[in-house]
Amino acid sequence: MPAKRAAGNAVKRTANRLAHPANDLRVAYEYLGRIEILEGALAGSPFVDVSTLASLAQQQLGYGKARNAADLLRAAEHLCFASLAPAHVTDSLMDAELKKAITSEFEGAMRRAEEHWVEVDEPATRRVIEDLFTRALDQARRAFTRGAFRPALEFARAAEALSVIGEGLPATLPDRGLLGRIAS
Repeated sequence: MPAKRAAGNAVKRTANRLAHPANDLRVAYEYLGRIEILEGALAGSPFVDVSTLASLAQQQLGYGKARNAADLLRAAEHLCFASLAPAHVTDSLMDAELKKAITSEFEGAMRRAEEHWVEVDEPATRRVIEDLFTRALDQARRAFTRGAFRPALEFARAAEALSVIGEGLPATLPDRGLLGRIAS
């Protein structure tokens, strides 16, 4: 697809999303369904992080913030995939062109995450997810450094999704000790 056409399609998708807020509600519903499937395979910190994000998303839906909910659930889905992806290096299966493409995608996602996080006018609105955001960036860098590209990309995408969360988050996270499986 020519670059000009691809850019036009991206603009149309963004305009469509802004014009139809119900799409955010549908997207949140779809993410929640996928997370309900994936969360059964998670344990430990990844399970708690995903459950925390899902709980925050459900709160956001209750406040009518469907876009925040969709972005929180997108981050949660990426954390699921990052946690479930093989942590071993798949170097032997990659040629130089694929490594270059992966590196470019990884660097772009990391750059966008860091840029969006800084650009927000009210950083206090995202303090509640700052720890998850910082941890996702750190895990992405560590995975990429050791050559575990699948989890690296997923962690970077999770950080990118968290970086675009707008206003309306609560001042504190839900109690992590009381979080249960979101599917139940």
